Amino acid sequence: MRNALVKLSLIGLAVVVPTAAAGMLWLSSNSTGLAPESMRGELADGIVDAWSSEASKRYGVAPGEWARSVQPALAKADIANLERAASAPSFESMSLSLLGSTQSPATSMKLGTAGSDLVYTPLTPCRIVDTRVTGGPIASNTMRSFVAYTATDFSAQGGDATNCNLPENVSAITVKITASNPIANGYLTVFPSNEARPFASSLNYIANIDTSNESHFRLCRPSCPTGFSVYTLFQSNVVIDVNGYFMEPEATELDCTVAQQTGNLALLGGLQPRSVSCPAGYTATGGGCGGPLGIGVSNSQPLVTAGRPTGWSCDLVGSLLSIISYQVSATCCRTPGR
Repeated sequence: MRNALVKLSLIGLAVVVPTAAAGMLWLSSNSTGLAPESMRGELADGIVDAWSSEASKRYGVAPGEWARSVQPALAKADIANLERAASAPSFESMSLSLLGSTQSPATSMKLGTAGSDLVYTPLTPCRIVDTRVTGGPIASNTMRSFVAYTATDFSAQGGDATNCNLPENVSAITVKITASNPIANGYLTVFPSNEARPFASSLNYIANIDTSNESHFRLCRPSCPTGFSVYTLFQSNVVIDVNGYFMEPEATELDCTVAQQTGNLALLGGLQPRSVSCPAGYTATGGGCGGPLGIGVSNSQPLVTAGRPTGWSCDLVGSLLSIISYQVSATCCRTPGR
């Protein structure tokens, strides 16, 4: 790789990329991390230089083609994730780092990892593959690879004239797969395009009959040249309609609100308890009690229901001489979904 490098100067960065990949842009962003943003080009170059050969072996494509396909991930990755990817000891660790995972393949799974604890998003059914339209039937005892993401449309593999609202780097898709007019009884196997074909069936078909099945496919990621491969025992056309996808949860800000209760204490001495509850589904993260200067607060603590802080509670000191106003507040938060 090193004897076939070209140096480009893009967006103020000196970037070294493979000759075959010359012309692609390492875009800059405003992410923050351990490395300065000005090092994005250097880190990206290091990843391409270190792993192009390995990617070529795994995916069966030229190093420059893999470099072009991974470019969007390198441009969008948080700079801290990019730095981890550049120093990763294995191809798997590099891929996980680009996706924002801090675990190594040998560590235990955590919420939001690339392969588990995923969020499902349903889609309107949309065709991504139809070999009857483009490419023709897949020959007996062979396989063909297809993309699962495109910025434009799936017409190049017989699919819809849109991108079917599939985002980049999804972990898996749910589909309806059809074997159309197979020449003999057999089966299809669908699997990530960077993995060996498993000894399993995704769809069993009967000769000369269109047979369909609902299935879930894991995909090659991140930014692989193709997402999945389809193997057929006997010659058959293949039609695939996507109807949903799985992806990691997105980090979002806490959804918080402040619940308040105001009023007047009774014209009595002694402690008078007052409280305010959070809206349903929210948890109290803080709170307080107040009133005019000199109001007595004996106790201020979370209001707990079934072991969960659901509001705020105060013990206020009343007066026999005058009516005292008060206010009880609770900060209530919840974690929003994707």
